[in-house]
Amino acid sequence: MKFCVSFIFLSLFIFFVFIPYIFPLSEGEKLGQLTSRAQKVFTEFLRQARVQFPEHRIVVAETYRTQAKQNELFKKGKHITTVKVSMHTKRLAADIYFMRDGKILAYEKAPYPRLGKLGESLGLRWGGRWKVPFDPGHYEFIN
Repeated sequence: MKFCVSFIFLSLFIFFVFIPYIFPLSEGEKLGQLTSRAQKVFTEFLRQARVQFPEHRIVVAETYRTQAKQNELFKKGKHITTVKVSMHTKRLAADIYFMRDGKILAYEKAPYPRLGKLGESLGLRWGGRWKVPFDPGHYEFIN
């Protein structure tokens, strides 16, 4: 019995902790973690962004974030996050970046301001307008 419980616990631990790192979520699965209204706006945002920036690879890095993960990020300091409760934990935010050669492009090397304006035109709040933390890849759906 003790072995069975340990095996089940270990299996669940591996499934929920290691599998997401081995097999990351697809873009559709990440968007599927958002509320249905946010999902629609972000899907349209990405569609328009890919039309306007065909020379760039645009990726969704993160949408939903557990409160436990948010707590970890908060402990790292305000250069990462300034809030204990994030729009990510409410399923209303996405981190969207330009990538090249498997790396996120720095703010200076990609048209983040233009992408931010596009997001704002669709009713999203853009983290590139914030001073602390300056977060040009962050977008929030506003109800």
